Amino acid sequence: MSTVIMNDVAMEARVGERLLNVGRRNAAHIGFLCDNAGTCQACRCQVLAGAEHLSPPSEAERAWIPAERLAAGQRLACQAVIRSDGEIRVQSHIEYARQLVLNVLTPPPGTTVTDNVQSLLATMLRDFGDQLALFPGNVFTMLGQVGPIRFFLPIRDGQRFLDDTARVVQRMTSGAERLERQPRARPAPDDQSA
Repeated sequence: MSTVIMNDVAMEARVGERLLNVGRRNAAHIGFLCDNAGTCQACRCQVLAGAEHLSPPSEAERAWIPAERLAAGQRLACQAVIRSDGEIRVQSHIEYARQLVLNVLTPPPGTTVTDNVQSLLATMLRDFGDQLALFPGNVFTMLGQVGPIRFFLPIRDGQRFLDDTARVVQRMTSGAERLERQPRARPAPDDQSA
């Protein structure tokens, strides 16, 4: 069994599982929109430790993330598959951005609002520059890989998307460390034998 520590919360994971699925199951603060297609980039994360336990970067990751950022551990959680048991430490980009905004609103000791605004703006400009540098090749690559319908209409299971979103909001507002997804009840098959 593997352990994924996402945004400082330990979660059990299995070999063959995607980082995003581990996060979604535990209501982690990580973006999800395209249901593992690698098109929305909402699940961007930084692998802080344990990268050797993950699959190599996928074509989708190479399309969206510059080579130097991939080399530094940036990944799409929907594409990063756990390949061996061990500990993997990850920070989601959306949690990192949330912390930057909170630092602007309530500066930590020893910092100023100006310092923290500069850090937030630098991150936003870097992200925009990364996207601009790879455009339009990244879009064409992904359109070719997943097709236009999947690219422009990424949500495949609307109910799961809404359920997982509600669980993330509930976890974030309640202060709970995690909220594991409960299995959905499946309707009984109709008896057609009569």
